[in-house]
Parts: sequence; C-alpha cells; structure tokens
Amino acid sequence: MALENLLSKSSHLLEPASVLRAKAGVPEATRSPLPIEVLDSIFRFLSKSELLPATRVSRIFNDVSTRVLYHTIEELEPVVSIILLRKLDRETRLQPLVRRLEINWASATIEPTRNLYFLLHRVLTKLKGLMALSVELPRTGSQIWILDGCSFTLRYFSTSMACDARLAQYLDSQPSLTDLTLRGYHHGINTMPSFLGLFSGPETTDNYFKLLPTSLPRLTSLRTVHGGPSIIASVVEGRPIQAASSALFPSTSLESLRSLSLSSAPMRRLSIMSFDPTVQDCLVSELATRFPHLEALHVVVLLSEFTDESLRELGPSLAPFKSLQYITFMAATDRVASPHEEQAIAKIWHHWCPTLKTIILPRGKVWFSEGPEGQLEWSSLDADD
Repeated sequence: MALENLLSKSSHLLEPASVLRAKAGVPEATRSPLPIEVLDSIFRFLSKSELLPATRVSRIFNDVSTRVLYHTIEELEPVVSIILLRKLDRETRLQPLVRRLEINWASATIEPTRNLYFLLHRVLTKLKGLMALSVELPRTGSQIWILDGCSFTLRYFSTSMACDARLAQYLDSQPSLTDLTLRGYHHGINTMPSFLGLFSGPETTDNYFKLLPTSLPRLTSLRTVHGGPSIIASVVEGRPIQAASSALFPSTSLESLRSLSLSSAPMRRLSIMSFDPTVQDCLVSELATRFPHLEALHVVVLLSEFTDESLRELGPSLAPFKSLQYITFMAATDRVASPHEEQAIAKIWHHWCPTLKTIILPRGKVWFSEGPEGQLEWSSLDADD
C-alpha cells in the first residue's frame, strides 16, 4: 500500500518533458522536444552559415545557436572582426558566451588606429569567460597594454606582440596557461638570417623578456617563430613542456636546442625549421641525443641540400631515439628520388630506429610499415608505388 502511494505521488516525474513544461505554463514558442544539452551538442556540428538561420526558428533555437556561434570567434576578415567587436562592446548578453577569440590584423593593408586598439582593449576587459586568445597585430610598437585590466584566465595564448618585459609580466599572471605561441621579435637580438635584414646589433638587457621561475606551471606546449635561445630558455626551463616548435637560425642553433632541452618533462613532439646550413651534418644526431624520448619529429631544412647518400647516412643518427614513431624530414635534394630509392632509405632508418612506424621523406610520400614483426615491409600510400 505504501509503495502504491509513493508511485502515485511520483508518477508526474515519468511524464514527458513537453507535458511537464505545458503544465508549468511554459509558452509553446519556447518549448523544445529535446533537452537543451542535446540541442547544444547537435548545434556544435553545424557551420556558422547553418547556425545563422537557426537563430530565427524560435527563442530556444536562438539561445542555443547564439551560444554556439559566439563560443568560438576565429578566421574573420579584419573588417568583419571590427564589426563583431562593436557588437560585443554593446551587447552585454553576448560577452559571457565567448570562450575563444582570434584577432588577426597583422595582414591588414591599413594600420589599425589607436581608437581601434581602444575598442579591442575595452572588449577584452568584458570577456571574463575567455579561455583562448590569439592576437596577431602589425609589428609597429608594443600593444601589450590592450591586455591591461583583463580578468580572464587563459589556457591558450598566441601573439605576434614583441617578446619584451611587459609581455613576460602578463604571462606571469596566467597560471592556467597550457599552450603558448610566441610569434613576435625580441627587440635588439639578431636571431634571423642576415639576408632578411630584420635586425642588427648585439643583444641588450633593456626591456628584457624574463619569466618568473614560478610562472606558467602547467605549460605543456610551446611554439616560437623568431625567439632566440634566451626567450626559449626563459619559457622552457623547469616547466613540463612536452610539445614544441621552433626555428633555428645561424650561430644560435645549438644553443636553441639546448634551451628546448631544459623542460622538466620528456619532450614527446618536436617541430624544427632550420635556417642554419652549418648544422646540416649534425642536426639529426643533436636532436636524437637531446630528445631521446620523442614520439613524433618534424624537420624542415632550408638553405641546405641533401642527396640520397646523405639521407641514408642519417640512419645511425636515429639510434638514440627510444620511442620515435613518426618522422617527417623535408629538405632540398639534388634530384627527385625514385620510389625504390626512398623505400630503401625508409628501411635503413627503420633498421637504426625500430620503433618507427611512419616516415615522410623529401619527395613528400608517406611511408609506413606493415606486416608481422620480423617481416615488416615499407609501403607508400601512392598506388603507383
């Protein structure tokens, strides 16, 4: 009897959600046959062009599609981004929705005005829930002040702003950052090839980029484009960075590799672009010695040429790698190697590094191993091979 009373009292819990909303007086226009969480998951598979019509279907569709639309703002033309910033500045209901914002004015044909920077700064101070930020600006002076007064806590940050003391101070204030990309120059440091004519003069300590030892405790991924050894060391040393991408420049290549090896965790993924022809013969061996726990390695060598013979001779240099599974090695060659020649190179590399599963050589073909252990064959994805 007690069980029957309990079931009768709780029977309304078994009614469909649409019936419950109708009994509660929820207007038909705001009802949805699906829970909001399900709609949200579905809408995330839609493109922006598909989401826009959904905003006009009903109030509930408008709420969900707007939340998805403004969650990630990226790949916008400069003019469109300005229109969007003005909208975010005006409409307070949209500001809490933004989690990822990408601003790219570096390629704009017209220099952004100071009022435009003020608009960007004003909007950034209102996006309190922002978690990922990419800011690519023209390299004419430091605009780091646009981040003053911002209260968001970032996990991802990418910028082309100069690597100076003020940027370092800002990074010191972001303890949750796990992914960092620095595309800016370090003023006064000649790290680029001289023929590019970008910098000259000795390294100075004025406005020096230096992080506090306790900052960025969760950083696991770093990408630098123009940063020299001092910037790399300041970011990497003592932090658990396991994935990195960096460029190597004449006279500082080995020092940059040493700086990358200062991570407190084994490096697992590494991308290197070399502009230094003087390290052609030792680059792979240096990488293998300093980063023996790599699982994936991507190398692009510019200003140097590799022959089939020199590629085969790289085999013994791979021996120190203990876990390397994927390697890409792109470089200029004296001629286009035949598929048979590249296959022979892949076999030699696998002989010296048995953990390799996929190899991409200068010809651009993807070579992969297949077959039982001890009878492995190296094949290409191309049908004609």
